[in-house]
Amino acid sequence: MSENTPTNQTPVFMRDYRNAVDAQWRVTVPSAWRFAERAELYIRLKDDHLVVLPRSEVERFMEWSNNLRGSDRTAVRREWASTTDQTKIDSAGRLTLPKDWAEKVGLKTGAKALLVGAIEGFEIWAEDEYAADTGGLLARGRNLLADYD
Repeated sequence: MSENTPTNQTPVFMRDYRNAVDAQWRVTVPSAWRFAERAELYIRLKDDHLVVLPRSEVERFMEWSNNLRGSDRTAVRREWASTTDQTKIDSAGRLTLPKDWAEKVGLKTGAKALLVGAIEGFEIWAEDEYAADTGGLLARGRNLLADYD
């Protein structure tokens, strides 16, 4: 756990880091992002990357989906569950990636993964996928942030 992160608060994930994916599909998580022993973390499969979220983000999804009715609520929860899995950071500070999901988003053992802080969680990208930025998300974020600064 980071010395600066109180155990009763959700961590904040900042900065970008590059770490290799080892032969067992594990990637080392930066020490600043490690918090509360045995903390509940969830890993989600997106089209081109993986997202790691704390329990608070799952609770936010549950609150949102509670407002849906009947089969819509069932459908969205089924979709979320089929693309989300529980995970944890081991005692050596590594996160094991689901192999099939990692391969689907272009991650490879022995290659670098890019861990991108996204405040409430963090993303795991294959470097070439992130660099391609097919959705223009990086540029859009910079433009929107100009309104904040």
